[in-house]
Amino acid sequence: MVANVEKMNLRTIDKIILKFIEDRISDEEIVVLKQWLGEDKNKIYFDEFVEMNCILNSKINFNSEKSLNEVAKFIELNKKKKFNHILKYAAIFVMILGGTYYFNNSLNIESEIINTPIESMEITLELNSGEVLELQNSKHQQINNTKGELLIVQSGDELNYQQEKSKEGEELVYNKLNVPYGKTFQLVLSDGTRVHVNAGTTLKYPVKFIEDQDRLVYVDGEAYFDVVSDEKHPFIVHTKAVNIRVLGTKFNVSNYTEDAHINTVLVEGLVHVYDENKDYDRRTAFEIIPGQLASWNKDKNKIEVSNVDTSLYTGWIKGVFVFKHMKFSDIIIKLERAYNVTIINGNKELNSETFTARFENATIEHILETLKKNYGIQYNINDNLITIN
Repeated sequence: MVANVEKMNLRTIDKIILKFIEDRISDEEIVVLKQWLGEDKNKIYFDEFVEMNCILNSKINFNSEKSLNEVAKFIELNKKKKFNHILKYAAIFVMILGGTYYFNNSLNIESEIINTPIESMEITLELNSGEVLELQNSKHQQINNTKGELLIVQSGDELNYQQEKSKEGEELVYNKLNVPYGKTFQLVLSDGTRVHVNAGTTLKYPVKFIEDQDRLVYVDGEAYFDVVSDEKHPFIVHTKAVNIRVLGTKFNVSNYTEDAHINTVLVEGLVHVYDENKDYDRRTAFEIIPGQLASWNKDKNKIEVSNVDTSLYTGWIKGVFVFKHMKFSDIIIKLERAYNVTIINGNKELNSETFTARFENATIEHILETLKKNYGIQYNINDNLITIN
């Protein structure tokens, strides 16, 4: 789905360009940037914006005289340094820059691709008909199906699907909930299962679960599930690499595109994790018990199970932001998601340093001030743009 760039404000465009400059732009954002650059006035704005930000960043050289050959050399040099992710952007990179910009091959490019939800700054519900509704947390409304029958009730930050059993011969009908950065939402599925949906997440699920079929939902992002027990109808969460199968339990799934791992953390019950390309087999599936984390490495297609403090992974549903011995580069990603901000880190030495802290219902300003006070981190805030010095 391509965003309507005509309705996008400059703040959103600025964030996309900044991520392009830092090589943290997602595939979806590349498409949007390409579409936005279709107008000459936007190309002028882009050139001025990139020039200014390159000048401000001492690690990036700006030179309007360099040709496409310089760009090609840069790509080849970094390919040898195992920065292979640059290659998938090479075509759009050359098209956008037109040979006018190049980056010094000494630039340490972070291997981060942020999948920022840019379709809308509001929580949206995409119905099976294709209609997209914006959901405001303060809103109370009833949503009917095409036959005029009551389908969903929204009460504030929660959608509740009426708990009616499916009729014989009824087909699966899916809805899709999109929660952008800076927001969270809740959902009660037709079987009574409650789902907490985190920022930057898309959840696809049936309006009604069908008799004699598994309860299958799809997650791209992060969600906490409190699944109603039903031994006859397993509940399966589908991600891009693994499936998580339960009968009734409480667990958290983190499946962000830019993360290196898909994490499943079990709070109560029993969970089986298995390869999405294989049929479920209890003998080969990984079983985890309460207090354990099943972490799937996307690159190695390998899973590891370990004992963890589950509150570190589930605190977000209560507004608690926790990081324990976490790298600063990973903290930046989590802050960007939770607070819908763009963070430019000018102090690259911080990336590998680890930090431990806990915040409850804190503002981004409070978190930054705490980091400044305890760790001496310097920063500046300009609207939604944060610069670490």
